[in-house]
Amino acid sequence: MSEEVGSKLLYLLFLLLMSFVFSAMETAMTAVSRARLATLEEVSPARRGLISWLSSNRQRALMVTLLGNNLVNIASSAIASAVAVTLVGGKGIWISVFLMTAVIVFFCEILPKASAIARPDGFVVSLLPLIRVLSVILWPVVSLAEMLVSLVGRIFGVRLDTSTLITREEIDHIVKEGSASGVLEEDERKMIHGIISFEETRVSEIMVPRTDVTAVASSSSVRDAIGIFMESGHSRMPIYDGDMDHIVGILYVKDLLRNLTVGDVDRPVVECKRDSLFVPETMKVAELFDRMKKARVHMAIVVDEYGGTAGLVTLEDLIEEIVGEIQDEYDEEVPPIQADGDGFLVQGHVHLEDLSDALDYTFEAEDVDTVGGLVLFLFGGFPEEGQSIEYGPWVIEVTRVKNYRILEVRFRNREGLGLEE
Repeated sequence: MSEEVGSKLLYLLFLLLMSFVFSAMETAMTAVSRARLATLEEVSPARRGLISWLSSNRQRALMVTLLGNNLVNIASSAIASAVAVTLVGGKGIWISVFLMTAVIVFFCEILPKASAIARPDGFVVSLLPLIRVLSVILWPVVSLAEMLVSLVGRIFGVRLDTSTLITREEIDHIVKEGSASGVLEEDERKMIHGIISFEETRVSEIMVPRTDVTAVASSSSVRDAIGIFMESGHSRMPIYDGDMDHIVGILYVKDLLRNLTVGDVDRPVVECKRDSLFVPETMKVAELFDRMKKARVHMAIVVDEYGGTAGLVTLEDLIEEIVGEIQDEYDEEVPPIQADGDGFLVQGHVHLEDLSDALDYTFEAEDVDTVGGLVLFLFGGFPEEGQSIEYGPWVIEVTRVKNYRILEVRFRNREGLGLEE
């Protein structure tokens, strides 16, 4: 083998190695999100400037990588053809085609990209200095390529910016994968999901409905109010004038302590009231949370589209959307969904989305949010205790009804009971 052929083979090995590097870097850059790059800046302070450059110039870095990869692949194929022709003559060109195809596909594509997918952070941090240097050397060519790509993008209406760190859908998918793999506990998954959905949840979905609101009449005395407070266990409640559609204020139990101390228990509670915060039932809970903080109140009255009282919402209700149910010493310890022999006992106020998650089955009905609403929708009227109806593979039995309200139902899976048709 001549010295010239030997030097060409060394060049060929170098070019194949560079092809490996460019392919690995291409995959690593596309696998690492901007959010992950921000994290890498913190854990790799020595490369902080380079990582910051990549975060702001990802498209330029990708162009440098693709340009370099194509250049070394073309050059390596040309050198391989020249060496093959020198060694075996005219047939060598076909030998080099098949041989280089196999080498480039395996060594320069499959192997580096599989490795980069497994360890994208390591490849980005290690190879980024090379890409940065090449971006300076190839600046004229890369700038021209960026102009052409931008022009084509505008012509076809394709957005080429990468301004979004991560979408809500991606966060939700990551959380689900983390929960399935055991990285996140179920409580953690629910909390993160609550934070994500907090922005989209409406007040009507979490409020205490009007029928469950404990209130005191404006004509009541402090003595009467104290009795209601003691019976309900609440620390604040609305004051109404005539009926619940006319809320005139909020009564705080701590505001009555002075009256108790001096024995002034016959004083009308309306003289002890505080102003009410009224909000529409269509308001997003995130907006309500900000408004309640600014107003420094813990309770808001929810009104419907006709101006009537739809219910109320407390700061605790908002926090429970994130951290889950909060039980205090006055709350009745009744799980909203609990296993019961061959089925599940479900409280009527449970949201259909929560029921679907718990029973791993989609429950839905038009203009209905709760289990009680679903039962009324299915029966087409007010069922009596003991009545049941089928819904998909489930048998829904009404177990508790009070004043035309569905308080509790039992869900039994017909397939699990051997009742399938």
